[in-house]
Amino acid sequence: MDWTISCPDFLGSLLSLPPGMAAKGNYDSIAIDFSRDIPAERIAAQVQAIATQLGESPHPNSIFSQSDHLYIVSGSKSDLKALRRSNLKQYTESIEPNYIWTKDDVPNDPDYAKQWNLRSINVESAWNETHGQGVTVAVIDTGISLVPDLETTKIVAGYDFVSDREDATDDNGHGTHVAGTIAQSTNNEFGVAGIAYEAALMP
Repeated sequence: MDWTISCPDFLGSLLSLPPGMAAKGNYDSIAIDFSRDIPAERIAAQVQAIATQLGESPHPNSIFSQSDHLYIVSGSKSDLKALRRSNLKQYTESIEPNYIWTKDDVPNDPDYAKQWNLRSINVESAWNETHGQGVTVAVIDTGISLVPDLETTKIVAGYDFVSDREDATDDNGHGTHVAGTIAQSTNNEFGVAGIAYEAALMP
């Protein structure tokens, strides 16, 4: 689920976020907040100049922002830098990225709400970046058994170094528990979630 923070009520709060937080967002447009005391004809001239420079015509963010002279225009990081270097800044209160924020990924596993330990390590924010795909985690423990909540987890060939055999099926239960914490099958509407649930496990 994506949404864009750009209406006047949110612009101030966005700019006052803790350092580094705003930088985590993505954007493909720029919010231009003209000063309240700039005449309408001067704003119109600047809007036209921006359209000529970027090949995109700025438009009011919404009917609510029109009276506040808040405009949005499609643009990249280089466009943002160019606008900030231009004489446009003398007519504006701010020229800022129009950030798009993504809701944290929350799995549908029914007992996920009980996994306070995952939220304590900010796993939902991490899931916005990766689910562990392409990584293999070797679990040095008592092995892994194919319990129901590991059915869709990828498990590669391992080794039982205690019994000196290729079959590394869990004969204790602890290894399976640890493996589940690492890569439990997730979003399967069953049990709990794993931290890197698209990673492969090697018992």
